[in-house]
Amino acid sequence: MRRAIAAISVVALAGCAASGVQVKEEQLAQFEPGKTTVQDVVASIGKPSNQMLLPDGSRVLVYSYAQVQTRPETFIPIVGAFVGGADMKTNSATLTFDRAGLLKTVSASSGATGTGMGLSSGASAPDRVPDQPRQAP
Repeated sequence: MRRAIAAISVVALAGCAASGVQVKEEQLAQFEPGKTTVQDVVASIGKPSNQMLLPDGSRVLVYSYAQVQTRPETFIPIVGAFVGGADMKTNSATLTFDRAGLLKTVSASSGATGTGMGLSSGASAPDRVPDQPRQAP
C-alpha cells in the first residue's frame, strides 16, 4: 500500500513545473507612481525576469511566471497518448520607470492555455482550461 501511494505521489509531482517570478495584484497595489523606485520594487518582489533600458533612459521591469500541470491521464500507458494533455497558467507584471528611476506605470496580465492530445483535444473537464485547445471557426 505504501509503495502504491509513493508511486502515485511521484507521478503527480512529475507532472508539475513552474518558472519565473509570480507577482500578485496585491503586491503591485503597494507601489505608488512618482514615489516608488526601481530599488523599492526589486527589494519587495525580487530580481525581475527581464529588464530593459530604453533609449530615452527610462527602464522597464518585467516579471513573468508560468505554471504547467500535466493532466493525470497522460501517464496511463498507451491510453495517455490519446487522451492526455496539460494545462498552463501564466501571469506577467510590467513596471515602467522614468529616467530618475521613479515608477510611471504598472500593468499586469494573466492567461490560461490547455493542450490536449487525441480525444482530449477540445474537451473540457474540471480544473482544465475550458475549450482548450480548439480550432478557430
